Amino acid sequence: MVDIAEIESGLSIDYAAAVTQQINHPILEEYGVHLYIKREDLLHPIISGNKWRKLKYNLIQAFDNRYDHLISMGGTYSNHLHALAYVGYKLGIKTTGLIRGEDPEYGNKTLSDLRQWDMQLEFIDRETFRKLRTYREPDSKPAQQHHGYWITEGGANRFALPGIAEIQNDINIDYDIITLACGTGTSLAGLAKALPENKKILGIAALKGEDFLENDVKKLLETSNNNWSVNFDYHFGGFAKKNEKLI
Repeated sequence: MVDIAEIESGLSIDYAAAVTQQINHPILEEYGVHLYIKREDLLHPIISGNKWRKLKYNLIQAFDNRYDHLISMGGTYSNHLHALAYVGYKLGIKTTGLIRGEDPEYGNKTLSDLRQWDMQLEFIDRETFRKLRTYREPDSKPAQQHHGYWITEGGANRFALPGIAEIQNDINIDYDIITLACGTGTSLAGLAKALPENKKILGIAALKGEDFLENDVKKLLETSNNNWSVNFDYHFGGFAKKNEKLI
């Protein structure tokens, strides 16, 4: 069995740094709301927050089954691939990233880091990229083609859930509801499984027209949890879009 504590030490994961801070603002005081933020971003400067939480048990699964190559997919600015490449670089494990679209002429900082950390990059057309989303298991077709362990887009598979669930163990205040942004819905599913009976979780969809999100969360949960919901009204036109009101 892999020694995950040794891996975490080698990667300098600092759970104690992910503190819970209270946010103070006159609007919150006016409505009697106590708002706290769980600083998962402080776990690590590169593989921070849910990126590490989702990778943790995938790594255990891969290493316990003697895989020495990790393969995943993402866009040209993928934080998931960024984290995966760094993990592979630090642990001496081969990584491959299947990238949506063409290699941009001038590149970007994300792609530069992936190459610096020795991730092999394969740029694929959008139709092929969409088909890759149908492969959910670590030993499915992309794994066979590349002779390694397959991790779905954003790390969104069943092995991600126990790592996400551990966030709940580190929350040391009483609360009524957890809110978080949702891309694949994996973090929402992992927390929904772990929450005490009297707590609820609200996801805020980051993508426009994300109708598939609720179904994907249900598939990940594999149970009829009724302690979660998703709000689709705050994407501001699409992923990473913004307006003056939000600013």
